[in-house]
Amino acid sequence: MASTLNGISLWEERAQDKRRRILSQVPSEFIHQELTHSLEDVSSVQDIPSKYLSPTELATKIYSAVEVLNAFTHRAAIAHRLLHCCLDVPYHASLVRAKELDEYLEKTGNTIGPLHGLPISVKDQCRLIGTETTCGSIYPLGNPDTDDAVVVKILKDAGAVIFAKTSLSIGCMWGETVNNILGRACNPFNRTFSCGGSSGGEGALIGFHASPLGISSDLGGSVRSPSAYQGLCGLRPTSGRIPYYRMLNSMEGQQTILSVAGPMATTAEAVELFTKIVVDTRPWMLDPITSGRKLRIGVLEWDDICLPQPPIRNALKIVAKALKAAGHELVPWKLDTNRAVELVLRVMCEVGRATYGVGLRSRWRPNTLLESWDLSMECLDFRASVLKQWHETARDGLPEMDAFLAPVNPAVAPRHGDYSKVRYFAYTASVNIPRLPRLTIPVGFVDPKMDLADETSLTKDAEGNPLPPPTCERDETIRRKFDPETYKGNAGDATGGGEKI
Repeated sequence: MASTLNGISLWEERAQDKRRRILSQVPSEFIHQELTHSLEDVSSVQDIPSKYLSPTELATKIYSAVEVLNAFTHRAAIAHRLLHCCLDVPYHASLVRAKELDEYLEKTGNTIGPLHGLPISVKDQCRLIGTETTCGSIYPLGNPDTDDAVVVKILKDAGAVIFAKTSLSIGCMWGETVNNILGRACNPFNRTFSCGGSSGGEGALIGFHASPLGISSDLGGSVRSPSAYQGLCGLRPTSGRIPYYRMLNSMEGQQTILSVAGPMATTAEAVELFTKIVVDTRPWMLDPITSGRKLRIGVLEWDDICLPQPPIRNALKIVAKALKAAGHELVPWKLDTNRAVELVLRVMCEVGRATYGVGLRSRWRPNTLLESWDLSMECLDFRASVLKQWHETARDGLPEMDAFLAPVNPAVAPRHGDYSKVRYFAYTASVNIPRLPRLTIPVGFVDPKMDLADETSLTKDAEGNPLPPPTCERDETIRRKFDPETYKGNAGDATGGGEKI
């Protein structure tokens, strides 16, 4: 039985204390008590900041680091009141940092680096000196970090101000952002819908335009799904490309399927800027398009298991049409997503038993060392088969495929509580084992005039074109869940993948 104090579980008391402290450093004029969190309000909250932010905060001019910090902190405070997306807003340390940057610029006439004065948010998995990195759990509370994650240090050295840490699912192990500290985070376009996970707090904050750039992590789709649900750009880089050291992880040392750090932003330019700064620009970072060479791009329309909903299919068509119009060649592409999901689930279950295993070990035996090695070899074999399949796209004197286009998820952002019904992460998991990079890009929003529901038989789309019949109960559920009016305004998405570099 859980320990209690005055009828309240001790873990609940610790969570309440943390919630009280999240905005405690933020100036009182930035806190608007009339703004409240809601899981039932279907209206978009994107326009609410205009009622509270000053003309200076809303204008687009050049301001001091302190002024920029205050503008984003104010907006982040509004976002948190409405969406429950932040786990820490360390304003005091951020303000000290911003003042130092302003003083340095005034004295020297130079900036510290390419990110001088830019506020950046990070998923509460990135250690930041003086803050509690929780990974969505209660137990780390009360233990402030004494070191920065390596990626945080790189950003600081480039002049960034780390001004917020965002909410996530417990242990980064679920596709919705809900934990015992904050409860559930919401989508800024419609608070009855999911903001995704495990990096949903980051997605919600950036989707609310309360952060210009955020750092998240991705094992099974945790950068890509929140980016898709909020209409953002999100990059899952090649494993090992972005430093991951000193980030709190569900299982330290697990190397079979690697979690990676990656950026999320409202623009592709911001994602590119982050990536170039972190990898310190190498010759192989040059854009191949500058050579004028026509690219060969694979298109994975669906995986023969779960057909994407109409907005996702339309988004893929829009991107494919644009690529073709630009002169690139499109070729069909398939991945064994079923095998990928099987392997990812086996690894994640192994992680869960080891990390949270005290209660689980009575029911599930942890893998032996030999079993873990065998699983690693199965993943290695799958990785090799995908790369072999990629190289075999070279034919008749044509080069091999340069990249591929695919859905992020088969469904748009679901209502709260519906995630488990439409949960299908095969499209994201299929590249995690091969350790391929993927970039999520926004492609408009659900439009009832364009994104018509399929016929009730599910064998034809709204225009009468034939569709493959449902392959399983999950496939049928995903198809039937889509309603154009209910999901109006939700973000559409597509994702591009590349070969490992």
